[in-house]
Amino acid sequence: MTRSQRIKKIVNLSEKKERDAAREFATVQKILAEYKDRLKQLESYRQEYTIQLKPGGEVQSASMMRERQAFIIQIDEGIRLLKNQIQIQEAMNNRERENWLKQKQQLDTMENIFQRFHKTEQQMMILREQNQLDELSQRQVKR
Repeated sequence: MTRSQRIKKIVNLSEKKERDAAREFATVQKILAEYKDRLKQLESYRQEYTIQLKPGGEVQSASMMRERQAFIIQIDEGIRLLKNQIQIQEAMNNRERENWLKQKQQLDTMENIFQRFHKTEQQMMILREQNQLDELSQRQVKR
């Protein structure tokens, strides 16, 4: 087995690691985007309900106003919790991105090594073939 063939096995393993890291990074990015979308929705709901409580909003009874205020408090708690989750998810996103970049760099390095070894082996094979042809030509000339 040639050096390039041995390195090719390592390249294949590096490719698998890079693909896995990229897939994990994409998953974490998707979750982060979903959390951010939910946050926008919650903030939009909060704004709608807040407008209804302002003077000039919908005419409503005192009990309805209390219910809406309680609901806004629940929305505020949901927003707070979601913002905390987004911070955690952003940290995970950064960690997975760094891991993917590391795996990508290792893959690139291994592919470059493979290319160099393969090129060197091809050049050596060409030289061997040329030497063999030269020897064959010299033998025929001697006859």
